[in-house]
Amino acid sequence: MTKYVHGTKKILDDISFRIRRGEILGVAGVEGNGQKEISEIITGLDRLYEGKVTVGEDGSDVRTLTVRTLREKGIAHISEDRMTYGIVGDGSISDNIIADRYYKKEYKKGPLLDQKKINRISDDLIKEFAVKCDNREQPIRMLSGGNMQKVVAAREFMSGASLIIANQPTRGIDIGASDFIRRRLVELRTKGAGVLLISADLNEVLEVSDSLIVMHNGRIAAYFQEAGAVTEEELGEYMLGVKAMSEEQIKGVTEDE
Repeated sequence: MTKYVHGTKKILDDISFRIRRGEILGVAGVEGNGQKEISEIITGLDRLYEGKVTVGEDGSDVRTLTVRTLREKGIAHISEDRMTYGIVGDGSISDNIIADRYYKKEYKKGPLLDQKKINRISDDLIKEFAVKCDNREQPIRMLSGGNMQKVVAAREFMSGASLIIANQPTRGIDIGASDFIRRRLVELRTKGAGVLLISADLNEVLEVSDSLIVMHNGRIAAYFQEAGAVTEEELGEYMLGVKAMSEEQIKGVTEDE
């Protein structure tokens, strides 16, 4: 996968990796080294790139699919910009929870929405994800950042996704909400989902990830099969370009296990 900015500069420089079921693959790196572009390409928000990205059992190329179809193929996305891509600010908590599935038959009653079912699901998720709010009809913009993120997580994590792209999922939220979201990511991985965790928080990416890639200057500078065995100091050397692994060392991230 290669991605250019300003026509000539490579923000992603011929990178290749595989996200496996039942694994959290962490992505570490100084911001601006291609992490954001990776998440947007996989989720269909950016199509201006060279190469191929395939998803699902049939290996569909994401460039041929709409964002809705990608979601129906089992891709969930927590964006680093929740105000733009994560929520509808003036919508209610309930509206935001069903925003990706309101059109499906199971949420309909004839030509109309099955409001009783939607209310029940919303109330259940508000309770399960410990969202602090007045009620499901409260505009989501009135919540704290941590509670907004819990609503986003409730929608994305309860969608039955087989692949979760989590880009800075705990940025700007309190410790309690951060721990909650991290635990949920681990639970989903344990249930068989593949997770791509992009985070500028080194503690987070080291503690939550199973394996880990490090981005520098648009390339994969290192791959660690066991994220727990890496120190922050070692990670920093690859993030800053002081060290870089050989192609032979990195190729493990593209192989089936």
